[in-house]
Amino acid sequence: MGRLFWKIFAYFILIQVMVFVTVVLLSFQRDSEFPPLGDQNLVRQALAEYGRRASSAYVREGSSGVDKFSRLLWQRTGIRVVLFDGDGRALNSRPIPKFVRHMVQRARHSGEVVTAPHRRRRALAAGITGSDGQRYYIAVVATRPPTATLLLHTIGHGFLALRLLLLLAVTAIICYLLARSLTSPIIKLRRATQRLAAGDLASRIGTDISGNNELAGLAGDFDHMADKIETLLTTRQTLLRDISHELRSPLTRLGIALELARQHPATPSQDKALARIATEAERMNILIGQLLELNRLDEPLTSPRHNFDLVELVQEISADATYEAQQRGVTITTQTAPHLPCCGNRALLGRALENVIRNAVHYTTDTVTVQIDTTEDHIVIRVNDNGSGVPQSALAKLFQPFYRVADARERSSGGSGIGLAIAAKAVQHHGGTITARNCAGGGLEVEMILPRQTGA
Repeated sequence: MGRLFWKIFAYFILIQVMVFVTVVLLSFQRDSEFPPLGDQNLVRQALAEYGRRASSAYVREGSSGVDKFSRLLWQRTGIRVVLFDGDGRALNSRPIPKFVRHMVQRARHSGEVVTAPHRRRRALAAGITGSDGQRYYIAVVATRPPTATLLLHTIGHGFLALRLLLLLAVTAIICYLLARSLTSPIIKLRRATQRLAAGDLASRIGTDISGNNELAGLAGDFDHMADKIETLLTTRQTLLRDISHELRSPLTRLGIALELARQHPATPSQDKALARIATEAERMNILIGQLLELNRLDEPLTSPRHNFDLVELVQEISADATYEAQQRGVTITTQTAPHLPCCGNRALLGRALENVIRNAVHYTTDTVTVQIDTTEDHIVIRVNDNGSGVPQSALAKLFQPFYRVADARERSSGGSGIGLAIAAKAVQHHGGTITARNCAGGGLEVEMILPRQTGA
């Protein structure tokens, strides 16, 4: 599961938690009411009963009887009872809080049940008829539990106990399934996109995402886009292949005509012109070959892979490039281990190494260094020259087809901007990467990183 799935799932769970917290707070608010909402009739009956029993104690034993009754009731229930006569005089001997006296006075004038003036106090006062038929007023003061205790009681009370846990579990499962239903099509679409980017032009979503919603519509748009891309790339490859083959025939005829022209006596200027024509024809022939090779590398690699010695391949290519390097006064040195087993397409990797090394020979001043290092999982090949390097902004573009840092310089060296692109494709076909960077002391370093088992 990706991060998007867990983010959506977390949002759903957060919403549920917020709902449950709201329910708990509302339930806490309800339970903190005194008297509790919905218990008004029960409260009136309780006040009448407490008043009858308190007045009976007063008739029997006076103020000491009321004190005794109040003390016993507080020990059992946490409720204190204060009894007043019809004129509002307290019949208890204990000191009476002022707010209780005010409540009794309000009850005398209103004739209704009166609550404490502040929410932090839990008290009631009302008029009652005692057991002796006289009018009395009773005040009931309840001990308020701490807020934390009351909140815990609220959470553990009624449906907010086991039912709350069950509800949380059910909603968590529903949120999981809902988040998965939202992210699963996105994951499928992402995998198809990755396959398409990796060169699998036949990658499609098809019926993997069904339905009549936005994600299904996006899947259909992806398939339509993939069809267009496949058609365009196939057409481009066919066009390049056909053009390259069609150009080979006139070049062959041009070569034959040149040979026939050279068989006849010619002036020095004519010989120079014929040599120039031969050079340009050869360059055109090389360019066509590179185009065909680049076009072939755009397709999935099907050629077999074999075990070979990479060090031997590097030394072989360096030796071939030395002939051209000597004409430029350049020395090629290699820094490698004696042997390095490798599995892959030897010809394709050789082509990549040859293009990189010859490119370094063209632009170095006197030395090209080829170095091979190994790690536990990778083979690292570095080709360094000590030329002028390239602008920093051009480093990422060096491996694009037909890209030239400077057109005049490339044309003077015979370069077409395809060699490094072929090298990049070859390395990518072996599961590796190729990058370029400017060296601190000057020059350019091209680094190729290959898996130890490139055939894997």
